[in-house]
Amino acid sequence: MKILLFSDSHGYTHNMFKAVNKVKDIDIIIHLGDFVKDIQKLSDMIKGPKYEFVLGNNDWSREFPSEKLIEVEGKKIFITHGHLYNVKNDYTKIIQKGVSLGADAVFFGHTHKTEELYYEGMMVLNPGSISIPSQSDRPTYCVIEIKDNKIKSKFGSPVSY
Repeated sequence: MKILLFSDSHGYTHNMFKAVNKVKDIDIIIHLGDFVKDIQKLSDMIKGPKYEFVLGNNDWSREFPSEKLIEVEGKKIFITHGHLYNVKNDYTKIIQKGVSLGADAVFFGHTHKTEELYYEGMMVLNPGSISIPSQSDRPTYCVIEIKDNKIKSKFGSPVSY
């Protein structure tokens, strides 16, 4: 099972389309907020993958959830933008939420920085920003593969320099 993970597109969909064309055999595309209209546009144009998304702090709609617990290949994955958990200061609250849900992985955005760490075997991951990165000059995404009961990640960029 292959998941393409985006966050913080902020209205710039070009890099999302480039990433979808670069990454092959995608089963699920997840957008972690800031702007969900971008993932809706992508889903209208690219059929095939399943789409999951949550609202971010810059999404003004309230018709969609700001967090979800999804199950993929028997793994529980908590997805949220991160602003409700104060992730710009520390990860304590978001880790506690993942633990309370019995999550195997927590995916969040908001900081525009790539991050991957583990807490008691739970993956805690931020794909960075597909539009406006804050730690480099390259926008980023993450490919998650779930195979043989393991979750593996690989960060990528839709642009080359």
